Amino acid sequence: MLPVVHLPHPLIRATGIMSDLGFSGLFQFYFLSALIIQTGCSVMEMFYFRYQASVFDHKERYFTKFVKFFTFSFRFLTFFFPAITFGTFFYSIQLQEEYKKELAIKDPTIPEITCYSSVLAAPFSDSIMISTMITWFGCMVCTFSVIPSTTIYLNSYLRNTQNMSSGVIRMQKMLLNSLIVQTFVHGIMLGVPNILFIYTIYFGSNFEVAAYLAFGCLTFHGVFSTIAMIIFTKPIQDGIIEIFGNIAKVFQRFTRC
Repeated sequence: MLPVVHLPHPLIRATGIMSDLGFSGLFQFYFLSALIIQTGCSVMEMFYFRYQASVFDHKERYFTKFVKFFTFSFRFLTFFFPAITFGTFFYSIQLQEEYKKELAIKDPTIPEITCYSSVLAAPFSDSIMISTMITWFGCMVCTFSVIPSTTIYLNSYLRNTQNMSSGVIRMQKMLLNSLIVQTFVHGIMLGVPNILFIYTIYFGSNFEVAAYLAFGCLTFHGVFSTIAMIIFTKPIQDGIIEIFGNIAKVFQRFTRC
């Protein structure tokens, strides 16, 4: 089930199985954020790998330092985020209770504020939340620095290279195009919600429809990314066709018995 938002306050009330099992809203917020960051890291790694696989002399190129810096920075942030958030979890729980009580006094029209499954994003309230927001923002900077620049660089390189056969170039372009499409899916279904959440946390918003659309995008981005990967990558298509062909043969063999 999608979380419930209480705009214009940056208040989210988690619903579903984890809430029924007693997990706090703060834990679910941290857990979801960590998964989003891990997904972003995997996208960065795919581009870094594609760059290394496509550019044979990448170790000698200055652009490699640029890509490596942001990729390694993202790796660090991927481990830093859960370390700082879950390492200070019980301290943050106490702060959350204080923030929610203060908001409940200011706006008593939302009784769900004090629910254990709710979480209040207060970006400038304490050092932990500030570190969390900075980490989140840093991940977005790394992502938007590497992905567009690497795409442009690889397109230019594959267009001008003389060290590959035409067949290899076609294969590299196909893999790059597949990666670009997947990245667009992730960028739209992860990047846009992240930007929206950060904007809402800092500046507030009353557009609840956008909030629920953002949560919907977060939920289904993996499915759409997988579909895009299948559609735009012929070796994967051939593999899937072969798998289903083998399943059909086995099924026919059993039906004849």
